[in-house]
Amino acid sequence: MKKHWAWEIVKMLKGKQEPEQEPEQEPKREKKKEQERGRERSGTARNLQASIFAFDEGYGTAYERFAFNKFASRMVRKYNISTVLEIPADGIMGIPGIKSMIFACVGCEVTVAHPSKELLKISREIWNALGLDANFVRAYWKDAGFRENSFDLVWNFCVIEHIDAEEVVREMLCTSKNLIFMEIQNVFNIGFPIHRLYHYLRKEPWDHGNPLKMNISYIKRILNGLNADIVEVGATDMPPWPDINMKIGESGEKNGKDWKDIGNEIRPNVKLKCLEEILYELEALQHTKLPFKERLVLLMFDIWHKFVESKMPAPLKIFFAHHPYVIARKRRNSE
Repeated sequence: MKKHWAWEIVKMLKGKQEPEQEPEQEPKREKKKEQERGRERSGTARNLQASIFAFDEGYGTAYERFAFNKFASRMVRKYNISTVLEIPADGIMGIPGIKSMIFACVGCEVTVAHPSKELLKISREIWNALGLDANFVRAYWKDAGFRENSFDLVWNFCVIEHIDAEEVVREMLCTSKNLIFMEIQNVFNIGFPIHRLYHYLRKEPWDHGNPLKMNISYIKRILNGLNADIVEVGATDMPPWPDINMKIGESGEKNGKDWKDIGNEIRPNVKLKCLEEILYELEALQHTKLPFKERLVLLMFDIWHKFVESKMPAPLKIFFAHHPYVIARKRRNSE
């Protein structure tokens, strides 16, 4: 103790002070918190990857989600995106925001907007089951009520074909402070005529939207007339099979599953699997190891995506990819 006091007196005489410990500890605490958040995101990423096989949708939709997750992750890094709005949100089985999960998984703050209160409630429960968080807002795609310049990225998936495209794009540009991003179905895919024939032979109404809107040229014409500059055009989801898009409800009936009609005004003919069964499957994913067969499929997905889809020249993707996309930047008023 005496030595301690003597040392303090010497320091005072020399005009020195004991260095603060807190500034050294604070970065350590922040680093630890960031490591914990990293581990949480890593665990959530594994759950999200495993969930691509949920819902009994088959490997077509599983690969679609796999490829989109790869693309969205790169897009976040490339354009420095931290806030995301999906409007109007429409995803797998018509459940709003399913495809935006990847944005939350890589650290973005996500908002999911859809007109249906019931569908938003279902979506929230599915997000919670995977340990993901988002803001769920009941809103239409026109006069949605969001502040102008609120999000780094505003996007949607395969809804342009179903509603007034110019209204949607105008609202997206108003709400975004930088980028908008749209994916559509591909009318030029080699499987498209087969898909149309499938509906014709079964005497079923065409419920996949207006084919005249299923090409990038249509979206370009809208963007050219609005306050936007196109920054990237491409396509995702190019598995080794054509896009014939068998209806989910039919798959469920074949498997004897319990399906429920839902009121989705964007895609009114979409059917939804029993929510309790979906949640049970997602909960099971977190406590069981992915079966060997599905781990092998994931490996094959990764090999195909890395060495085929990623290397395919853009002109060929026009005929083989399932979902063309366009990214546009909101033009500043001064420009």
